Amino acid sequence: MRKFRWISAFAALIFVVAALPAQAATVPATMEKTTDKQVGSLTPTVVNRLEKAVQELIGTKTAFQFDDVTDMGKTWIVEGGLEDGTATFQTEYNKEKNRVDSTTVRYKISSLAKAMDAPLKTKVLNSAKAFDSKRPMQFEAFWRVKSPYQSNKPSNYWVFWGAGEKASSLYVDVDRGNSITINADYPLKQVDPVLLNRAANSFKRVIGQRITVQHASRYKDEAKGLSYWSFEDANEASEVKIGAVTGKVLAVSTFGVDWNDDADFKKSFTSPKYTASEALKLVKPKVQLLFNINLSDYNVEIQGNAYTFSKKQKGTPSIVGKVNKKGIFYAFSLHSADGKLQ
Repeated sequence: MRKFRWISAFAALIFVVAALPAQAATVPATMEKTTDKQVGSLTPTVVNRLEKAVQELIGTKTAFQFDDVTDMGKTWIVEGGLEDGTATFQTEYNKEKNRVDSTTVRYKISSLAKAMDAPLKTKVLNSAKAFDSKRPMQFEAFWRVKSPYQSNKPSNYWVFWGAGEKASSLYVDVDRGNSITINADYPLKQVDPVLLNRAANSFKRVIGQRITVQHASRYKDEAKGLSYWSFEDANEASEVKIGAVTGKVLAVSTFGVDWNDDADFKKSFTSPKYTASEALKLVKPKVQLLFNINLSDYNVEIQGNAYTFSKKQKGTPSIVGKVNKKGIFYAFSLHSADGKLQ
């Protein structure tokens, strides 16, 4: 059954935001000029494309209907729902390019068993449980999303929105073999004081002054072998990453960028600020303190403002340090031989 009625853009916006979990609900600062003027029925070709986009995510056997259409100028926003009441959806149709730009199906958490096949459901729940044994993740909603033309990834995924005090999300990237990434914000009172102190000390070792940690989060990418804590200052301009498994410092970056644009960067770093031996002498004590790695016998490769310290010996980690126009090393990162950071 196809049912259409035109509504105002403002009403559509309220509908969308009301359906978002707390941490995902944001209202755009600006909107294109919109109209609720009835411009006629959507053509059969457009309807067919919209139907296929929805069916690709929910399956061809699940009944659904379109309810509301909002003319946003260059696009149509089409809302609807599954007839069993387990989910609502939104599609965005690009009128200029005659294509469906994105489709989002917003499920009730109670419909998980029905919407997702059993093996993938088990994988998701196991990953959520293993992420933090002390505070298992709980979800309040999950979506199925596909935006094939967006540049950032993932663009074809499931996303689970966490419930409780900390904002959290779990992504299942369909295009990467259902690989799972998880991110969760933590109140500082729930973070091990040892880690907080280690992060503050790491800032001081890089720039010589203490930076107060204001934000803490954990990140995990199961496929890439990444699992770490992220600690940031109030402006989120400085960050320390600490392995969630090892408890070791993995990277430190401070706000040291002092070039204006790409042209200024290219001009400023046409010639190296330091020779290989000068750079090695400068960073050796800092790297020893940060990563407990002795840079003796390490080679130095210089590219732009990045200095890479490495050894030919197999399995040896490398260190990348970045310098600004003043010649100050403001960032260091550890790169393991296998690419894993835990």
